[in-house]
Amino acid sequence: MEAKFTKSLTNKGTENKGLALLLTDPRFQAVSVVTKRRILEQIGIEGAFGIQTFDAIMTDVPQAPITLENVDQYLNTMRLIEMKTTRKPIVSAELRNFFFGATEREYAMAKALGDRYLFAFIVLNDANKYGRPFAALLSLEEVERRTRARRIQFQVNFRSDIEPSEDGQELVVFGSQEHIPRQDPTP
Repeated sequence: MEAKFTKSLTNKGTENKGLALLLTDPRFQAVSVVTKRRILEQIGIEGAFGIQTFDAIMTDVPQAPITLENVDQYLNTMRLIEMKTTRKPIVSAELRNFFFGATEREYAMAKALGDRYLFAFIVLNDANKYGRPFAALLSLEEVERRTRARRIQFQVNFRSDIEPSEDGQELVVFGSQEHIPRQDPTP
């Protein structure tokens, strides 16, 4: 298996363990995709936010499972939770040196919702002052207060409808002596 896919599977496994840990607290729930869509429709904020913008929901006290049929009655009391999970030995809830990635949409939603959107920084390692895994819940305001440095990174997906062309690209085929010279796009 290629390294990039192995890393992706490892990250997905870490995320799944983080969610499982979060769900041991009965105030948290992972809701269905259709329920997430309903939340986004009804929450009352402007923007192009998708279901990937949050991972779970949290209520102040444990509730029965929140579903498409009953989500409207809990909208005003629920918080949206975006998880950031690590296996690294983070010492305490101060989260010193916790490194994570976040999307522009996550920040935009957090800004729009204020304290109704929380980042859950989940530490799966038990090499910390608590002796067990933990999660620190922070608003965007608190994340920004703690942030030492922030950088922008582009993630790019090429279109799937590209046809072979002679657009001046150069191609090297490894494992052979073949080198396909750059095509001159002008006739």
